[in-house]
Amino acid sequence: MRAILDTRFYFSYYNPEDEEVAAWSKRLIQAVSRAELEVASSTITVTELYSTMGRIVGKDTVNTRVMSFKSSNIAFIPVTEEIAHAAGRIALSTPRIPIADAIIAATALVHAGGAVVTDDEHFDLINGVKREWLKKI
Repeated sequence: MRAILDTRFYFSYYNPEDEEVAAWSKRLIQAVSRAELEVASSTITVTELYSTMGRIVGKDTVNTRVMSFKSSNIAFIPVTEEIAHAAGRIALSTPRIPIADAIIAATALVHAGGAVVTDDEHFDLINGVKREWLKKI
């Protein structure tokens, strides 16, 4: 597994901040679809998408988008006991990190060498996590 996609990636994919982000996120998804790149997300990302994106576009659209990403070779990794322990340690040592982001970071540490695709700078506060954004992954 090369990296874990943070929820922010999905927002940027569907509503890119600029042309650079639009082109980059599209290339990333194309590489995943062609099995040239292996990425995943935490299942907590699905929760975040419904609770945030769902308010804007509705639950049916969120469901369709999640299914679309799954059909594009993006796996959604459930929270295992190992991930829960790692997320708990992150939350304990870095209390400013929201629990969902602690779970995403823990998923990255367990499955992707700590690589998280996000522009969210608070991931920089977590030991062992490396943010990837606008880079070739």
